[in-house]
Amino acid sequence: MPLLGGRLLVGLHADPMPDLQETEQLRELYWLYGIAAHNCSNIEYRIVYLLLSPKWKQTEGLTPEKVTEVYDKLQSLPLGALLKEYKQHYAFSEEQVSLMEDVLNKRNYLTHRFFGTYGKKMHEAAIQQKMIVELKDLIRVFQSVSRSIDPESWR
Repeated sequence: MPLLGGRLLVGLHADPMPDLQETEQLRELYWLYGIAAHNCSNIEYRIVYLLLSPKWKQTEGLTPEKVTEVYDKLQSLPLGALLKEYKQHYAFSEEQVSLMEDVLNKRNYLTHRFFGTYGKKMHEAAIQQKMIVELKDLIRVFQSVSRSIDPESWR
C-alpha cells in the first residue's frame, strides 16, 4: 500500500498510473491548461473588482480595515458565489445568465474533471491532441468572457 508521510493511504492502488512520457505535445497540453486556469482566475478577479464598489457602499463606517475585510471576503468566494453576488448588484439579460452558467460549468469541469475524464488514456498521443483542442476551445471562451467584464474595455 502507498505511504504518505509514513501514513498508509487507504483506497489508493499499489500500482499507480505509469508516468507520462515527457513530449512536446504533453508540455503544450499542460501549458494550455495553465493558460485556461489563468483565464478563469481573471474572470473571478474582475468580478471581485466590479463588486467592490457596491459592497463598500453597503458597509457602514468604512475604514481601511473594513475595505481590506470586504476585499478579502470577496477574494475567498468561488466563482459560483461571486456570480450570485454580482446578480444582486447588476442586471443580467437571459443570454448573459446562460453564458455565465455555461462559464461556471466549464470552469468547474476544467478544475475538477478535465484530467479525470481522460484518465489512463492520456498516454495516447491522439487523446493528448484531443485534450489540446478542448483546452484551446475553453481558453477562447474564458478569454472572451474575461474581456467582456473588463471595465477598461468599456471606455
